[in-house]
Amino acid sequence: MTRSQLLRLPITRGTAALAVLSAVGLGLIAYRFWAGLGAVTNLSDGYPWGFWIGMDILVGIALAAGGFVLAGTVHIFGGHRFHALSRPAILTALLGYLLFIFALMVDLGRPWNIWKALINWNHVSPMFEVAWCVMFYTFVLVLEFTPAALERLKLTKLLRLWHELTPFLVVAVLSLFTFAMTDSLGWTIGIAAILLGWEALMRAGIMRRDRQMPVLLIMAGIMLSTLHQSSLGTLFLITDKLGPLWYSPILPVEFFLSAVMVAPAMVIVEATLSARVFRHHAEGELLDALGRAMPYLIATFLGVRVGDLLLRGVVLETMRGVWPTAWWWLEIGLLLTALAVFATPEIRHRAGGLHAAAWATVFGLIAHRTGVAVVGLDVPEYAPYVPHPAEVLITLGIVSLGLLGFRIIVALLPVYESHEAPASGHPEPGHDFTPRTHPDRVLATANRA
Repeated sequence: MTRSQLLRLPITRGTAALAVLSAVGLGLIAYRFWAGLGAVTNLSDGYPWGFWIGMDILVGIALAAGGFVLAGTVHIFGGHRFHALSRPAILTALLGYLLFIFALMVDLGRPWNIWKALINWNHVSPMFEVAWCVMFYTFVLVLEFTPAALERLKLTKLLRLWHELTPFLVVAVLSLFTFAMTDSLGWTIGIAAILLGWEALMRAGIMRRDRQMPVLLIMAGIMLSTLHQSSLGTLFLITDKLGPLWYSPILPVEFFLSAVMVAPAMVIVEATLSARVFRHHAEGELLDALGRAMPYLIATFLGVRVGDLLLRGVVLETMRGVWPTAWWWLEIGLLLTALAVFATPEIRHRAGGLHAAAWATVFGLIAHRTGVAVVGLDVPEYAPYVPHPAEVLITLGIVSLGLLGFRIIVALLPVYESHEAPASGHPEPGHDFTPRTHPDRVLATANRA
């Protein structure tokens, strides 16, 4: 698509609404930096983390988990049939992490000091580990999505160079990460040697080598995502004002399980909505296969969540008539509803059933994360925290900006595979109905170059 074609993209009511919300959000962000946090938030010394941390960070990072879950499913665990869903999931994750970083800059009191995490190494701080994981995983997502741009520009030589050099970039990144986390040269050399040996075995044909995406790149994404998804829960282990329904010594486990649980649901939501907006094939069979896996993921999370309350002896807290208790039941009710729909084929296969269950899972995740970050906190010496309208509008603006970015990128780059052939059954000149990212096709093209 050329620049002129991009400018002629239809402006629908939805696009116009997103543009307005984005403009309002960016305007309030500019005002926040001019007038300070106090002008646009209701945060205080008692509630220093509020709506932005709960929604933009904790929820946003979880909803971007489809990237590492789908990439690992396709390229590591043999789920090649889900290949058509992997690139949109990676794009969603990449935009999610970029917007997370942007939102974090808005939330920080002195965002210009964020770079100091690169040189001030605090090995006992979960924030330090989260910062490095997010930074490196964003780089991994950029590498994973780079082939889309190279394919669109038909830079086959650069695509082949990307495939050859990416494993060594990953080795360098993981080695630096190991050194930052351990401050041990021995561990760093050992990890680098293992990774280089692994790549050498794959290049020699002794171990299987994925023909589309370097295995080390996918492994790096899974490892970094696992670490920081769980470490977000670690941040709240030192919170002594978090109610018993939300505080748990296994919060890191719950955060990781909830991220894995919501990943397929978010893929279903994204694929269903984009099919309506961009009028392409919705991959219904693949989405139904994801739906069949959802009962196991939801049941595992709920089992851990409720089992933890029983083991800690606080299950009677679920009967108290207070606001946090109602929010806990909202979370559980949404997830039980999603579980029932996903586990019942007669309901799941009805029009909108799969989509509705996926949304229920997403909202259940939102209830869980905001419960930990906002609702479950009780600081009696301070007035209860209620988000400022500007906090909500800024978050809506950031999300709208991401949706607009997704729409533009899909218009410019081969994000979705094309499966439809012309009516004659034969390709027209210049018509490509082969999956754009099929491994054999990509490498064959690069090798011919």
